[in-house]
Amino acid sequence: MSLDIGEALGEGLSRLSTRPGAALVVAFAAVGLLSAVLSQTLQVGALEALLEAARAASPEQLGLTQAAYDQQTAALEAQLEAARASPLALEAPPSVAAGGLVAVALVSEVISIVAVRAFAADDPATVGREVVDGLGMATLNGFVGGVVVWVLIVVGSVLFVVPGLFAAVGFYFLRQEVALDDENVLGALAASWRLAKGNRVGVFTLALVVVAVSQLNLVVGIAIETVSPAAAAVASAVVGGVVAAFGAAAVTRGYLQLTDADDSGTEMASDPYDAALGPDDIPE
Repeated sequence: MSLDIGEALGEGLSRLSTRPGAALVVAFAAVGLLSAVLSQTLQVGALEALLEAARAASPEQLGLTQAAYDQQTAALEAQLEAARASPLALEAPPSVAAGGLVAVALVSEVISIVAVRAFAADDPATVGREVVDGLGMATLNGFVGGVVVWVLIVVGSVLFVVPGLFAAVGFYFLRQEVALDDENVLGALAASWRLAKGNRVGVFTLALVVVAVSQLNLVVGIAIETVSPAAAAVASAVVGGVVAAFGAAAVTRGYLQLTDADDSGTEMASDPYDAALGPDDIPE
């Protein structure tokens, strides 16, 4: 069975109107807004530290001429001034902002695992505490697996674009394997690769649509930024919550299509004699 992208997208969109879907939109939006706050805070703190280090050193120590030193220092001052105008930046050390981003990434993985389990249900309105069963280990495997896939994609893209795309497509369902089949990192990588094999064009197309939709929050943010940077950041986070939940739902529904087809094929192949006997099956 080939991947029905329209069906996956339609089912994903319909699940956003359920109570769990709406709750997940809010959760993703909150994480996105907090991530923006910490990112802007880290940017300001990092530029302040870099400018302070540059001012504490002489041009000779940095291997620069006086003119080049003055030019780079002025550039850093301009960047810092622009960063300080960020509407969400807080007065906090860079280490605190960096640690907060790591914590937010883990929380985001928790929400993503719960989202996959909720959107995998035939009736999302009936989901209960089962979505949090074994959540700690699933979060760890999903987070580590995501980092591994990201590294593989980056390395593959640096070496050549095609290996990076193959990694992105082949391991696209890693989180679904972790969330729904309780796979560890290696098991999820292998299972996702097997599932995508033979369906790479469909998986790539689904991923392309999800990525395109995920840029909607950036478009909204840019459109509103000229009016109010703070409103743009909030609107971008809200729209980002919607598209993040939609992406999780659409990918999960596509994954279920392929696993259902794979299970059906396995069952059919497991017993080739599960049929009425013919003349050739009766020994003389």
